[in-house]
Amino acid sequence: MNNEIIEILMSRDKMTLDEAEEALQHARRRVDKGADIEDVLREEFGLEPDYIYDLIEI
Repeated sequence: MNNEIIEILMSRDKMTLDEAEEALQHARRRVDKGADIEDVLREEFGLEPDYIYDLIEI
């Protein structure tokens, strides 16, 4: 998977690929349930809205 959020979580937070993918899926589920995407990026990952397209599935 070529996703900047995954790469950040693995390098910055020392997550494994599986952990990073699980965290991303959790965040996507929050957005699917109606959470504000910018809030999710900030709360889950400490990231700015620049990463919206890495969070949503296109």
